[in-house]
Amino acid sequence: MPAAGTPGPPASSPRVSPPLRAVATDVLVVGAGPTGLMAGAWCARLGLRAVVVDAKAGPTRESRALGLQSRSLEVYRQLGLADAVERAAVPARDISPGIGRRLLGTVHLDQVGHRITPFPGLHILEQSANERILAGHLAALGRPVAWGYSFRSLDTTPEGRAVVDLDSSTGPVRVRARYVIGADGASSPVRHALGTDFEGTTSPFEFYVLDALGVQGTGDGIEVHFSAEHFALCFPMGRDGQGRRRARLLGILRAPGAGSEAPDAGPRAIEARARSILSGRFGITYADTAWASRYRVHHRVAAAFRTGAVFLAGDAAHIHSPVGAQGMNTGLQDAQNLVCLLADVIAGRADETALDRYEAERRPVALTLTRTTDRVFAAVTSLSPVARIVRSVVVPVVLPVVLRLIPRSPAGGRFFGYLSQVRIHYWTGPGGRPAPGQRRGRVLGRRLPWVPDAGHAGPVPGGDGRGDNHEALNRPVWQVHVYGPAAVRGARELAERHRDKAAGVARPASGGRPSRAAPEGGDGEPEAPELPVYAFRAAPEQGLPDGTAVLVRPDGFVAEVLSAAAPESVSSRPVASTLRT
Repeated sequence: MPAAGTPGPPASSPRVSPPLRAVATDVLVVGAGPTGLMAGAWCARLGLRAVVVDAKAGPTRESRALGLQSRSLEVYRQLGLADAVERAAVPARDISPGIGRRLLGTVHLDQVGHRITPFPGLHILEQSANERILAGHLAALGRPVAWGYSFRSLDTTPEGRAVVDLDSSTGPVRVRARYVIGADGASSPVRHALGTDFEGTTSPFEFYVLDALGVQGTGDGIEVHFSAEHFALCFPMGRDGQGRRRARLLGILRAPGAGSEAPDAGPRAIEARARSILSGRFGITYADTAWASRYRVHHRVAAAFRTGAVFLAGDAAHIHSPVGAQGMNTGLQDAQNLVCLLADVIAGRADETALDRYEAERRPVALTLTRTTDRVFAAVTSLSPVARIVRSVVVPVVLPVVLRLIPRSPAGGRFFGYLSQVRIHYWTGPGGRPAPGQRRGRVLGRRLPWVPDAGHAGPVPGGDGRGDNHEALNRPVWQVHVYGPAAVRGARELAERHRDKAAGVARPASGGRPSRAAPEGGDGEPEAPELPVYAFRAAPEQGLPDGTAVLVRPDGFVAEVLSAAAPESVSSRPVASTLRT
């Protein structure tokens, strides 16, 4: 979906619920879309005081973004919400490209990704449903969203704290927060208040997007159809209450220089032109539409993701084309990454400079994604003679061969990894730079490789019974994993070296050894707790051979590897803390 959002049914007028008075909190989240709600959910999960506000009256009723990638399901799993998301979502296990009305083949995502993640394939979950799940989760935890509060201004105190003024129908409210997360969309008032540039371009093409009912001419998977001058992107959305097939349909409404609709052209004119293109070029028909709109695609990234105590996330930080269903997922992971860093700083396990890692890690992800989708979108929409010949002549010959090879080659796993966002890489050295000796590998700086049937001895505390190594991540704390019996020594070394990251540890303001308060009535120096250690079977096929010990961050990324067998090991010297810069 277009990152800037697309119009839908009119929202009701904002109401204030629950009422806010003067507020002091650890984290203020401005915006209760998917990114802001995810930030609020992670604040709750990690025990941070947080307030989530939004100018709307409640969760959106518009479908908007709708594709959840595998990595996002893994993030939901850490919150205990993966089952709820899977029940509400429509699985899209296949991607089928075609020319005109003819499909050229199919990539079965669940077959390619079934050894990579517990959630292979794409899950179609409308933004409205996504928001209802997250907002309901927060309400159930006693942390309801404060609806009906709009951002007016922000300032900072001499101590670096944020002061935010909000407006509502009951009057202004001032919030004092240690940190502010601006998750308030592509037009972000928070970003404008900071004066942060939103760098990038806008496509000259005009596109349509509509949610269709009674769809015919498409299958149950994702389809992308090409012609010399048009394309159609189709996402299945299940069936409505009358049993009619629903689908999200996107394509080119008008090319540059082809004239434009009158500025006040409404959904009826847009829908009529889209219907003509879809049926005439691609044989896709439908009975009715829930809504239709036109939009332009923007490719933009904020010049900075952090300004003092204020952070940008989601569409406020980056927007791009709907190619690959990546936008909402990137925002959800922004939220997780940032809140995990905030939790370590607020708990005293890290100093303020650790927060620079958020921009160092997430802005390159946004830049890469924006550039990639920009190139793909340019190739799909180009009207040059060469591009038309490639789409009409070369693609029908070459693509079927490629589609047959993808499931059988390592490239298929890499393709799935990039699409599903499980191959995201962070540098683990100071300031988000490469650590000494670090190079891009399979494990270090990446999301922990998934090992099904991991062979852990006994139940995992806080686990969900799936029996994989990601079950340990349901307890989102710094932890050590060992793979195979030869890794025990490395586990002790990692656990001792990173004792200061253990849950409940706070670094004294004056420095010195991290500690936590002694039990009531206890005597002497309290012993700092150790990191939890989990032992699993060796998994060489996942880059975790016998003898591997890894330090895992609360967000599931590997911060350090100790292994004589792993070429990316940096055990010759300790890796700089992933928290300090």
